[in-house]
Amino acid sequence: MRENDEVAAAAYDLVLAGGQIANADGTFPGTVAIQDGRIAAVWHADAIPDLIEATEVLDCSGRWVIPGGVDPHVHVGITFGDVQTPEDHLRCSRAALLGGTTTIVDFAIGRPDQSPLAAVDERLAGAREGSLADYALHGCYTDRDAEQLDQIPDLVDRGVRTIKVYTTYREQMMASDGLVRSIMERLMGFDGMTYVHAEDNSTIETLMAQLAGQGPIPYDKIRVARPEAAEVRAVRHVLEIAADVGAPVYFVHQSTPVASQLTRMARARGQLAYSEVCPHYVTLDESVYDAHAGECYTCCPPLRNKATVESLMRAVAAGHVDTIGSDHCAFGAAIKLERKHDLTRMPFGMPGVQTRVPLMLSELVCKRDVSMSTVVSLLSTNPARLCGLYPRKGVIAAGADADLLVWSPEGESTLTAAGLAHDSDYTPFEGWRVQGSLSTVIRRGTVMCRDGALVDDSPGQLLASGPISHTGPVALPGRQLSA
Repeated sequence: MRENDEVAAAAYDLVLAGGQIANADGTFPGTVAIQDGRIAAVWHADAIPDLIEATEVLDCSGRWVIPGGVDPHVHVGITFGDVQTPEDHLRCSRAALLGGTTTIVDFAIGRPDQSPLAAVDERLAGAREGSLADYALHGCYTDRDAEQLDQIPDLVDRGVRTIKVYTTYREQMMASDGLVRSIMERLMGFDGMTYVHAEDNSTIETLMAQLAGQGPIPYDKIRVARPEAAEVRAVRHVLEIAADVGAPVYFVHQSTPVASQLTRMARARGQLAYSEVCPHYVTLDESVYDAHAGECYTCCPPLRNKATVESLMRAVAAGHVDTIGSDHCAFGAAIKLERKHDLTRMPFGMPGVQTRVPLMLSELVCKRDVSMSTVVSLLSTNPARLCGLYPRKGVIAAGADADLLVWSPEGESTLTAAGLAHDSDYTPFEGWRVQGSLSTVIRRGTVMCRDGALVDDSPGQLLASGPISHTGPVALPGRQLSA
């Protein structure tokens, strides 16, 4: 102990010593101590006690210690049309952990005969049975649920404070303007927020009708049927509704810099509006539709032209968006291939829960020299905040859950479907060279992964979303749901 230091040495479960610690508000060299699943202490390198007793000490010298990833956009076992991915919570969460995501936020999209509340209860039961990552949930409303708005208080009681709506997919998942407005109004009373898939349905239906008049619609026409203009038009329209109501709004998977800029400009005017992008929209462009197995890249919105992709990546690197979500949908290549000649039956979406964190650390920190604080805010802090999980998640601070990653910019690996644990037989990033190495993944104080291998299979916790934080830390972290 230092001279005159009268504080007895504390015994901790785990200590991460000598790393470069990163939060959204800055970085510093230091040490993190963990006890009973929570962060017990964080010391700057100049203030580390001389004696620290711990069951295990990890030497993190020369490496970053960052908050565990929070993925705000995951679809476990999603149903799209008449197709459902076979993935369960165990497979999805294992992949998430191996990729540095310690908390996933799934969407409870109900079947045609299922209410929003019943869909949430079914999802929560599935997560209890098998999720290894910690787990939270968004609700979902479609036009068929318009008479069930009285379920929103019950959803909040279940820990669901965010609800997703779609402005497209008529008679499947679409929500009318009136329903969107009503959901926004009701969620305001619970400090919740509406999540929006924004594409203008009228534009898409008109273009699809024109394409159908020319015969079967092949998959590569997705870029014609769902243009950038449709997304921009819907974002502008939903922002007007949100402004009229005075409600916050979060746009999922924005694929164009114009849509993102509209959201940012609305916030500059005083609106609470947020922009999410996905790794595939800032790394892949529409040229993949012309390549072998191009049907595997079908997603909505579709991939854009190279100039749009590069412009959106610049916006991300500049910190002009709020979150990066995976929009993980583990469809297999066979169903994509089977329906490549019929865009009307093609299941949209691609796997990405395991590649989100390593890919973005590589592209932003290693290749573009973006500050680690900016990347932490995109991958962890802002998703936690906008899902009602902050400050329990998304920050390295005393009292927060001990969800931590140890990462080095050294090393390089190649992404392959064979090397990933998600329940799909392909990855859109096949052959992609990733810089950096993720050596340790810690979830609530337990080392879950070491050097790319899962070493613990203890269950994750179901989390209830607290009030959405728009300006900074909330008073209380999200609570754990009872078993």
